[in-house]
Amino acid sequence: MGHCVTGLIARAEILQSFARGRSLHAPIPLYGDLAILPLRDRDLDSFLKPPLAGYPEGFTYLASSLVQELSAASVDGSLMYFETEYFGGAGSQGAAVFQAGEIAYGPKAAEVGPINEALALLGVRASTTGVDAFQTVGLGRYRWTADWLGLDDDDD
Repeated sequence: MGHCVTGLIARAEILQSFARGRSLHAPIPLYGDLAILPLRDRDLDSFLKPPLAGYPEGFTYLASSLVQELSAASVDGSLMYFETEYFGGAGSQGAAVFQAGEIAYGPKAAEVGPINEALALLGVRASTTGVDAFQTVGLGRYRWTADWLGLDDDDD
């Protein structure tokens, strides 16, 4: 089974402000006061102007212009960018955390680890033994970005 999700995680009000300022869909609540703002290709294309360049190794969408946008948005509060891409058990994930206008973590990509490390910087702690931060906040709820938005794959 695959898992391919790209998005932002932060306190709901931070993501609401980010989404409103870029005419994006509303964030979706996660555990506690955190929310996710799933980002499809068309969402990123709507506010990032080409040409896009400067992608860190292991990332598909984290262009330098997106890093600038997220750094600026983090003046209002910490936010996390993440990507996952797994198929048949193989793949990778990547994350970066932005705080006070700067990169506080990453960008880091690996087979496992970066998302949980980034979530820890947002204050997420595993809820029980054997459950990691990824599961604690509810990121396992959906496996595809479009599913987070209640869309068919054709709508993505």
